[in-house]
Amino acid sequence: MAMQNYDAAVIGSGISGMTSSLLFAKKGKRVAVFEQAPHIAPLFSGFDRGGVHIESGFHYSGVLGKDEIGGLLFKELGLNIPVELCSQDGYDDAYLLKSGRLFKFPFGRNLFEQRLIEFFPYEKEGIKKYLNLVYDQLSKIPFLNFHKRKYKNEEFFCFLDDKITLSEVLNNCFNDEEIKSLLSFSSVLYGVPPSKASFVLHCCCSGIMFETVWKIKGGGAALVKEFKRVMDNSGISVFCNKKVIKIEVEKDKKKLTFSDGSQILCDICISSIHPKEFLKIAPPETYREKNVRRIQALPETDGFFILYGKVKDGVRIDTNNMGFLTEDSFKKDHKNAYYVNFSNANPQTVCAVMAVDSAEKLWNISQSEYEQKKKEISQQIKDEIKKRKPELLDQIEFLGIATPRTQKRFVNYYGSYGIMHAADGANLLPITKVGGLFLVGQATISPGLIGAMISSFLLDKIVSRAENKNA
Repeated sequence: MAMQNYDAAVIGSGISGMTSSLLFAKKGKRVAVFEQAPHIAPLFSGFDRGGVHIESGFHYSGVLGKDEIGGLLFKELGLNIPVELCSQDGYDDAYLLKSGRLFKFPFGRNLFEQRLIEFFPYEKEGIKKYLNLVYDQLSKIPFLNFHKRKYKNEEFFCFLDDKITLSEVLNNCFNDEEIKSLLSFSSVLYGVPPSKASFVLHCCCSGIMFETVWKIKGGGAALVKEFKRVMDNSGISVFCNKKVIKIEVEKDKKKLTFSDGSQILCDICISSIHPKEFLKIAPPETYREKNVRRIQALPETDGFFILYGKVKDGVRIDTNNMGFLTEDSFKKDHKNAYYVNFSNANPQTVCAVMAVDSAEKLWNISQSEYEQKKKEISQQIKDEIKKRKPELLDQIEFLGIATPRTQKRFVNYYGSYGIMHAADGANLLPITKVGGLFLVGQATISPGLIGAMISSFLLDKIVSRAENKNA
């Protein structure tokens, strides 16, 4: 029986994998997507527990409006994603525990600036300076601005200088530790502490929410469902429970071997999996030895310990997501930071999150040690909530726990977002030494929905440029 042959094969069905599959299908390619999990986009889809759907992979994002970059990328892919604005007056609540104040994060530059000055009048000049730096940085990133002006193709492949850390910028702008903690807290949500996060990365992940912040109606599951609908209509073949264990080069083809022993051939292979996992299956000639060592040594993003639950029947908690900021949160790089997220679903669900170290040695432990650690951290999170918002605990029924070890089971790595984009690191490029073998995903651009999508559009431009040269 002849081996199946595809124009393009995509390994992994996360946001970047699905985006790449659609972009190649638009070129008229015969595309297949291979996912090791039982269903596509396992982290983004959420999961069911106790008859309740828990939203685990998406809460909100900037720039999803129809005239903003995220909305335009959706349109380019043929996706009809229903979005709605969060409350402009406050989409996140930050409890400033030193001063006993509640800061509601607004969006819109003027409103954000005014509220910061209201809370920190003595930092007025630093606030204006900081916001100017963020907007200046955002204006220089081609993939966030191609709807505003035309770029030469090569401009998309020039990465900005990202050697300056978020901590350095905040220390340069402010003296008050509380405002530094406030403006850096969102680093918890992309897994890189302020002392290591490049300022460029922070702008890409958090700065894009200075103007607008959006929810997706139906959450991450609705987004994945719409991706799947358009992929089906585009003739893309999707195979779940198919783990790739080897990629080989045969003449001008790539041969993929799966854990069940089956094989396929493809002209182009796109990997959206963790780069360290990619190294295990890639042909030896994919990278020079020094590059292999560099990728193997790349640090992981911080991890999350999460208590999942639902709001008890008959109760509705009308509040924003909340973070607890202590006096030394910034100085401690938000180590053991706490964040509580509430869904808009019915029944309403809750994720109580604690940022934790994702080092393998801390989680690759015996089952008894692991169970003990889960009990201790679970109690620590509950104690923190009880201390800060005691009424919450009586309103929540906890249904499950996720740890970095849980993450490892589903996507092969312990960190929340895979490879850490540290200020002293180098970006992973989509291209490899093997023709037609590429990388996409959070490791190549930045974490989050927008970064994952943009990585695939960047690859699309690389492939188009090569095709034009060969035409």
